[in-house]
Amino acid sequence: MINEELQKHITECEKKYGPAPSLEVLNQWIGEFMQKLNNTGLPQFEGYSSTEMFAIIHGLWNENSPVQMRELSEEDFNAIPLFCQIKYITDVLHREGKIKLTSTKAIPPKFVKEMYELGVRDWMIEEGYSKLRKEGDSQSVVLTHILLKLMKIIKEQKGVMTFTKSGEMIAKNNQKLFEELLMTFTNKFNFAYFDGYKNESIGGMASGFSFILLSKYGIEKRSYKFYAEKYFKAFPDLLKGFDSNYSTIKEQGARCFSLRTFERFMLHFGLIEFEETKHPENEIYITKSQLFDKIIQVIPPKDDK
Repeated sequence: MINEELQKHITECEKKYGPAPSLEVLNQWIGEFMQKLNNTGLPQFEGYSSTEMFAIIHGLWNENSPVQMRELSEEDFNAIPLFCQIKYITDVLHREGKIKLTSTKAIPPKFVKEMYELGVRDWMIEEGYSKLRKEGDSQSVVLTHILLKLMKIIKEQKGVMTFTKSGEMIAKNNQKLFEELLMTFTNKFNFAYFDGYKNESIGGMASGFSFILLSKYGIEKRSYKFYAEKYFKAFPDLLKGFDSNYSTIKEQGARCFSLRTFERFMLHFGLIEFEETKHPENEIYITKSQLFDKIIQVIPPKDDK
């Protein structure tokens, strides 16, 4: 198809300018065609071009990215569960100067309970199937500890957690701290950390595209399968690696995408309303929260401007 379009473009150039007088001119015509192709909106990318999608995947939050962060109010910060957990630890460090870790280099139990109350609750704990005794009992507390290290807000030496020099400064500014948190999660954190799915790229790759989908469609309550279908329409190769032993490849991909993108990412940032039903069948519905548009700015495709 591309070859046919390229040949059509070259024919049009020849009609307009005559036969290409040199290889250099021919390459120029080809370059013009490729530039136009890369800047043409594509339906599988919700109208964004290949060039724009490259910026979304490889330069999320950069000035050329269609997805940007907004300035937040203090009230907004308090509505973000994961930020509140991060802030809890930085407040302790500001107050006490250090945190003595356990023998397993974990956050001490005396802080874990209060941190847990600030974050997304673990259904196993809430339903009484497990108890909250230590850091490893709560996914959100483990996640907070991992992100603090990835953000380079803290350092740990000889079983003691302290601020890094830059981390102490960042932690004094809620906007900077939040921006560092969201950039670290989307650019450095492995979305597959808490699950056993073989394909580690799902969810983490093009997480900015998930913001675009939710911005566009999230005002209505929709099944997670709706978003998964659009995500894999844009990136069909990500379905490779699943088998169909117990459910279809499409179903497994959708569940993996939802688990990583909605339950273990956006929910922790307060970006979605999450509803799970058991009857008549297991279903998950997603709606963007009021906080979403306060945090995320999505710039329309250039073709739509």
